[in-house]
Amino acid sequence: MKVTKSLFVFAMFVILFVIQGCDSREKKVVRTSYLAIKGADTAILKLTVTGTQFIGQYEINYHGSFKDSGDVKGAIKGDTLIGDYHFQHYGLEKWLRGPIALLKKDGRLILGTGTLESYLGISYFKRGEPIDYSAPKFIFQKTY
Repeated sequence: MKVTKSLFVFAMFVILFVIQGCDSREKKVVRTSYLAIKGADTAILKLTVTGTQFIGQYEINYHGSFKDSGDVKGAIKGDTLIGDYHFQHYGLEKWLRGPIALLKKDGRLILGTGTLESYLGISYFKRGEPIDYSAPKFIFQKTY
């Protein structure tokens, strides 16, 4: 009887372990680097995508004379990456934060623009207003 009870407890433990292992779906992590060039300006975007979230680094070089560089993070909703860009402008000690929206299309990322609002010094896209991708500042091509 003791062996049967111990065997039953062991079997239940194994079943629970297997069920928990099957339920905890591993999220695929994808790292990608992008480059965009427009006139004398270049931008580098390095993203790490996990499930429906992204983080990364974003650097914009303006005519080779100064740059903005910092981190991006946000969520992926359908074919759109929307989040914020926390960056430092070349030569300034102050960190700035602004919104970022990227549209995935034909293997590229198109940087969108929109109507901005600000609260406590943090800019964000105005709710209810569309983000425009028709005249992008940058169109990012995958580098790897």
